[in-house]
Amino acid sequence: MRTTLLSSLAAASILAACATTKPVGIPAADMGLQRGPVLETAVPPKLVVNNTAPGDAPLPARSWAGVAPVVPHAIADFVPIAVKENACTGCHSVAAKEKGGPTPIPRSHNVDDRNEPGKVATKLMEARYVCVSCHVESTGAKPLVRSDFRP
Repeated sequence: MRTTLLSSLAAASILAACATTKPVGIPAADMGLQRGPVLETAVPPKLVVNNTAPGDAPLPARSWAGVAPVVPHAIADFVPIAVKENACTGCHSVAAKEKGGPTPIPRSHNVDDRNEPGKVATKLMEARYVCVSCHVESTGAKPLVRSDFRP
């Protein structure tokens, strides 16, 4: 009984304090990630289409260790990736990197991390089959929002 009474008094005190506190307004320009008027639709910059052929552009630097590399060439002719057709594997299923040649699919893509971690299979795992789930085409686009992420 005493605990209930004390809890009720504490709740009443908090409610009374909140009722007398004046709300603080936040300017619309300070809301959201774009740091601009919330009710206006920002126009994104025009996308620059990548028309580079495979082998014509250098591999972009990775943002941090362990991130999937960006595809330096256009991919429009290689998608969609279907169950019986993956144009990426046609070029990238090589044993070793040669000068001017495609980057080999890493052995990690032949490991079933869910069921048999550590066991390297002879074929690409189904979870890694749709390359564009992790690898994106290089476009040279500037970020739409600033990021302070540091690995």
